[in-house]
Amino acid sequence: MENKQKKEIKQKKKNKMSVGKTIAIGAGVAALGAGAYYFLGPNAKKNQAKAKIWMTKMEKEVVQKMRTIEDVSEPIYHQIVEGLAQNYSKQYQEHAPQIKAFAEHLKNARKGFEKKAKKKKI
Repeated sequence: MENKQKKEIKQKKKNKMSVGKTIAIGAGVAALGAGAYYFLGPNAKKNQAKAKIWMTKMEKEVVQKMRTIEDVSEPIYHQIVEGLAQNYSKQYQEHAPQIKAFAEHLKNARKGFEKKAKKKKI
């Protein structure tokens, strides 16, 4: 009888989502909504222009730092991008979630930045 009760309790625990996960999902949805309003709301053009400025600056800084280092491995590249993302998140606090997403994009686009850095060296 006890084994049956224990199995039922385990099954109930499996079906429930923890409070922390629920809060994290809720916060993610709220951030997504805020970001959408920020970029698509009444001041969308102004906010998009600001974002374009820091995105361009961040890309240029990544290329500059890659030029100073001869052999850029993937971990070093990720450190460069993460460091810049932290600096930009402090500087542009209202864009912090977008900066984090853009940093992930930059990490995935490493090959393209290596080509840019090599082109400018010649």
